[in-house]
Amino acid sequence: MTDVVLDCFYRPSENLAEARLEFALTNTGKKTLRSFTLAYSAMTRAAGNASLENAQNLTRIANFHELSPPPGLKLEPGESWTFAVQGLVNPARHRLDGPKSAYITIYDQIVEVLCNDLDAPDDADTGERRSVSPGVVDLPIHIVPWPQTINVSAWTDRISAIHLSEGTPDEKAAAGKINDLSKRLFPEAPYPFRFSASSTTCGLALRHDETLADEAYGIEFANEHALLRYGGQQGRDYGLTVLAQIAYGAYVAPDTYRFPVRGSIADSPRFGWRGTHLDVSRHFRQKHEVLRLLDILAWGRMNVLQWHLTDDEGWRLEIKAYPELTSSGAKRGPGCQQVGQLGFSSQTYEGFYSQDDISDIVSHALDLNIDIVPEIDVPGHSTAVLKTYPKFADQAEPDNSYHSIQGYPNNALNPAMDETYDFLEKVFAEVASLFPSEYIHIGGDEVDVHSWLESPKAQRLMSEKNLSGTLELQAHFMGRVREILAKHGKKLAGWDEVSHGGGIDPDGVLLMAWQKREVTKELIDQGYDVVSTPGQHYYLDMVQASGWKEPGASWAGVSTPEASYAYEPSEGLDEAKLDQLKGVQACIWSEHLTDKALFNHMVFPRVYVVAEAGWTSPAQKNWQRFAASSMYFPSL
Repeated sequence: MTDVVLDCFYRPSENLAEARLEFALTNTGKKTLRSFTLAYSAMTRAAGNASLENAQNLTRIANFHELSPPPGLKLEPGESWTFAVQGLVNPARHRLDGPKSAYITIYDQIVEVLCNDLDAPDDADTGERRSVSPGVVDLPIHIVPWPQTINVSAWTDRISAIHLSEGTPDEKAAAGKINDLSKRLFPEAPYPFRFSASSTTCGLALRHDETLADEAYGIEFANEHALLRYGGQQGRDYGLTVLAQIAYGAYVAPDTYRFPVRGSIADSPRFGWRGTHLDVSRHFRQKHEVLRLLDILAWGRMNVLQWHLTDDEGWRLEIKAYPELTSSGAKRGPGCQQVGQLGFSSQTYEGFYSQDDISDIVSHALDLNIDIVPEIDVPGHSTAVLKTYPKFADQAEPDNSYHSIQGYPNNALNPAMDETYDFLEKVFAEVASLFPSEYIHIGGDEVDVHSWLESPKAQRLMSEKNLSGTLELQAHFMGRVREILAKHGKKLAGWDEVSHGGGIDPDGVLLMAWQKREVTKELIDQGYDVVSTPGQHYYLDMVQASGWKEPGASWAGVSTPEASYAYEPSEGLDEAKLDQLKGVQACIWSEHLTDKALFNHMVFPRVYVVAEAGWTSPAQKNWQRFAASSMYFPSL
């Protein structure tokens, strides 16, 4: 039980300089509080020139705020200290935009403060909450994502499992693998595959078919037997997964779903890149959670996990050449080199993956036909690096000479310093050895346009190379990074800002178009291969309804599951350039995802929306059918 409670009230204004957060800190304990400071983290941040009412000494670093009560203030049991901060960087739109966590410091003692949700201003709440239609089942078969072609004319209620009485050792091992996947996801359900016949099983034969692409499969049902034809290992596993889904649907909802006994399925994916991005810097996910997410992606036949391992808030990957990145750079909170952010501020918040962890996770992913693309986010989003190794900054560059959009001061690696590239040479050498992926994602996003402009070293480089401004400096940096990756046999992937400042030669470069849907076409017209992941549709941290009580971010607007499902990534693209659209990707950003309940609320069923966008042709999609089956999708 906490003995101090913080309430917060948002008072909006069209002019953010006049917008306010009003606070009430209440002593619910039995001891008088005096001579303390209050620290809190909140997505709605105070401006640099914010004014205080009944408080003093405001310090802010990104989302972290610390201030003091007026001199001599004593807070007796049951009393409240009220104060206000006027002048905000951004408006609040939802209940989680206020303080996520807080603590008071009394004579070096940390006391946790309970934070209530941000209170809505009058008439601000539309009352809308996330809603998923109950849907309509047009065929009594449970499959996600939906196949390209399905023709079934007869069904049975009698079959409860599938048996392989024949097949190669590899085929039987594959069925055993999908058995294990199904049991991990649905421990209450029976295994879908058996290896001897019974009166309630469907017989299954498997045939390798060289006429099919590697990821393609077909299933023919006749007389309580099935034939699975497959092109390659992936197609075999996908076909077995679909059969497992059919069996699971018949088990979990027998009044809705049944097992086919006559008909066929012909299937292959629409896109080669069917991805999900996971941010573990803002909020760390334990190894078992990452393994669980990989299982979930495999169930939806997704084949890429872009793993966002580094950011301002924490470095999550063991690098043996730089052990302090995880001994210090993976921690934040009182007494750490980084202050608390985005929740859990009163404690040391930490976590990283050892290289042994990475080996286990990569092996699990490969077994599920999933490629893990590691992301080391540079040159921006590098506070964790620069706090750990201040020597990587130009010491003649003034402090706070620029700030990122998240409010971090001087958070970008300097492109004019040899130390920067020495660091990246060693980091990417280890990353390349850990991940067999063709690509390493290097970020490249959200570098403030004033970055490095007061760095003497950057000024000299600009003069030597005839570069103009931050964007051209970043383009120079990207070229150097690309050379480093090439030494290790890797290609460069990045966010769409990699194209800025003249960009780099697009040959072999893969960019994620995130800022708005039009960026996909813009990048393709510049010659880049592109994965579509617009924040307005595929960012799973976006709110799913306009109501104040709905959790999530709102910079890209409201992203309902149905609207996300309706988004078509190829719309407006030139027919001759469609092959440059390599696929789609859901992005799980974790600023708001402080616990499993919030994670599941935000991520599901929308991650399966993107799975279906990546696999199923638009003509075969059906929102009502998808919605009806969504209650049976696995979650974290």
